[in-house]
Amino acid sequence: MQWNNAKNLMLVFFVLVNVLLFVIARQEASGHTLTRERENAIQMVFAQNNINMYHPIPRHFAPMRPLRIAGYDYDIDRLLLMFFPPGAVIAHTEGINRDEFVSGDRQLVISHGDIFFISGLNNEGTPDQDAAIALTQAFIREHYPDFRLDTQSTRVARRGGLRIFYRQEYQGHLIHTSFVEFLVTGQEDDLIIEEVDIHYGRSMGFAYMYREIAGPDEALLTFVQNIRRLRDDPVLITNMDIAFVYFQNVLGSRDAYTSVYAYPFYRIFIEGQDEPFLINAYSNQMQ
Repeated sequence: MQWNNAKNLMLVFFVLVNVLLFVIARQEASGHTLTRERENAIQMVFAQNNINMYHPIPRHFAPMRPLRIAGYDYDIDRLLLMFFPPGAVIAHTEGINRDEFVSGDRQLVISHGDIFFISGLNNEGTPDQDAAIALTQAFIREHYPDFRLDTQSTRVARRGGLRIFYRQEYQGHLIHTSFVEFLVTGQEDDLIIEEVDIHYGRSMGFAYMYREIAGPDEALLTFVQNIRRLRDDPVLITNMDIAFVYFQNVLGSRDAYTSVYAYPFYRIFIEGQDEPFLINAYSNQMQ
């Protein structure tokens, strides 16, 4: 009997603990969720500044940790197999932080952590977007399976063709500054990957403690203040999300032990501009 009573008390205790943990978790989550009042306030700021937002405002802004990125350690032999046909005769020119490989019209350059490939084919025409994405996804699946399509950055190239972007993903988080960019040209069945630009470092895991980040409404207020210093015409925000950003020139070292920290940034895309505005989620300052 005493043992049965003890088990019942323990069961009640565990139930109470679970309820308490649930309440604490809900309170913490609500503290990092955009309230209706805050959303209404930023919408009023938009109205006063002739700004519209096509995309819903992100509602959650839980604390985040920086992401450690190692210096680039590209496998050159793998890159040669990726971009040149088997048995190709390849000329190699080496310089300071620069390697250039040429075979016929094909050219591959690795310089300061950036990879540039040019096919040498001067194709014309802007392809159907779905067809261009299908072509590039086959390349990504084979060579960079941890990268995913960034539809917000996909755009028509000024010289013709489509620029398709893929960005590295780490545990569900996009890394804005680790990317594979394609230039796809042609039409219908005559599509080619004419150029490929690549930059990435190896993700080493999250570092330090969690840090509070600015709310999306605070980042949007920073955006409004900055955009109105630059221009006074109507602005349409087409998308807003959060991704990790590091400074690419720091990774321009062949020392694989060199590392930097990528920090969470709000990305704000507007109509008529290719690159997003980047706002540091820790400091709430525009890059």
